Amino acid sequence: MKPKVLVVDDEGMILRLCETAFRRLGVEVLCASSADDAIGKAATGVDWVLTDIFLGDKDGIWLAEQLRGLYPGLEIVLMTGDRVGTEILRKIKTLKLSLITKPFDLQELEDMARKFGRS
Repeated sequence: MKPKVLVVDDEGMILRLCETAFRRLGVEVLCASSADDAIGKAATGVDWVLTDIFLGDKDGIWLAEQLRGLYPGLEIVLMTGDRVGTEILRKIKTLKLSLITKPFDLQELEDMARKFGRS
C-alpha cells in the first residue's frame, strides 16, 4: 500500500509542486486549499499532513490542533515562506510539529516521504 500525504496550501502552485514531487516518489497525494477541506480529506486516512501555516480561512496551527484531536498520532509538518513569531513557535513546540521554510528543495520532500511514509 502506498503511503498517503495530505498537502494543504491556499497557493495552487505549491499544491501542484508538492503533488508532482510526491507522486514521483511513489506517494499518494490528497490536496486541499483550505483547513475545512483538509479536515474532510484527512478522514479518508493519511500517513502525514504537510500544511502551510498561513491559510486563507484558518491557520495551519488551528488545523494541526483539530487534526491531532481527531487523529492523535498523525504526523504534521508546517511550511511557511513568512517569518514566524514567538507565539507560533511556542505552539509548534507544544504540539510537537515539524517546520520547513519555503522555498524548500525537493530533497526535503523526499526526506519527509522516507520519514513519514511508513504504511
